[in-house]
Amino acid sequence: MRILYGVCAWGLGHATRSLPILRRLVADHEVLVYSDGAALAYLRRELGQRAAFLPATVPYPNIFGGTTLALRFFASAPRLVQTMRAEYRETQRLVAAHGVDRVVSDSRWGVSSPRVPSLFITHHLKQLAPPRLGVAERLTEWVTWRAIHRRYRRILVPDVAEDDGLSGRLAHELHCYAPSQLVYLGLLSDLTPGRHAPAHPEVRLDTLVVLGGPEPSRSRLEARLLPDLARLPGRTVVLRGLPAGDGPPWPTGAVEAVRHASRDERDRLFGAAQVVVGRSGYSTLMDVAQVGARALLVPMRGQTEQEYLAVRLARKGLIHTVSEQQVDLVRDVPLARLRAGLDGFMRPGDGAAARAVAEILA
Repeated sequence: MRILYGVCAWGLGHATRSLPILRRLVADHEVLVYSDGAALAYLRRELGQRAAFLPATVPYPNIFGGTTLALRFFASAPRLVQTMRAEYRETQRLVAAHGVDRVVSDSRWGVSSPRVPSLFITHHLKQLAPPRLGVAERLTEWVTWRAIHRRYRRILVPDVAEDDGLSGRLAHELHCYAPSQLVYLGLLSDLTPGRHAPAHPEVRLDTLVVLGGPEPSRSRLEARLLPDLARLPGRTVVLRGLPAGDGPPWPTGAVEAVRHASRDERDRLFGAAQVVVGRSGYSTLMDVAQVGARALLVPMRGQTEQEYLAVRLARKGLIHTVSEQQVDLVRDVPLARLRAGLDGFMRPGDGAAARAVAEILA
């Protein structure tokens, strides 16, 4: 089959979670990857000549520059709608020009086609609201459902269906979606648990710092953590999340830093890390759960989803979380070591990617 696969470019999370699916698809099918920015650069590095790459001509506007995401989202709503409409028109041209048989969208809302079966990948089926505003939360679910349910044959959710999974209310406690519309895949992570677990104490990694997310959030967290990194005991490695090779030079030789890590390098680093430090984006959480690591999570300021996910896991005693303004690595990394970690919280494995491919090809 010839498959058009759109990937949201707000950070690297959508690209990293789609990689297990893409690796399976490119083995037997012709895949056209549609994305932009760092996400497109990352997928190009990982897939190489096994896929074709189509840069989006109308990238989504960046809504992550301020401290209150909701306000920036509503201020950018007209531009977002225009972008999605332009993206939809571009998708129709691509489907016709390339003879596409399937369309898959990881959170690119304009990537669908009435000509061929289309599938949507998301864990975000509604916007969260405070407990006393349950009606508002139901309204956001209805708006999301109305926007996508008729355009996609299936909605693929990277989570388990039981016990509110990893995503909690974001993809559970739903009222609008019919069970037949949703397929809960399980964890989507490109990491292989245990494949590169350290065999000798000398390869021990005390702290792995994973930077990611859209700019300027990525750079802001890097600058915030930088003064504390050299003060941490043991070995620390920073994954800077710069697959395009851009960004300023790493300013200190006292701490190891990698602009971008290959799949094998990520396996080795995550498998050896005693504590993972990073944002509480959903793809990062799936990676942490895949290897069962302990974690210190620093939610993006004003990002309600990240704040909810971090607090939910902290209340279960699984991770330690602290705000960006208050984070102190010397204090907080040891506290993260005392938490239970995500080992056993979710069953790891690669079955999610296989289930996604089966749905795409059906």
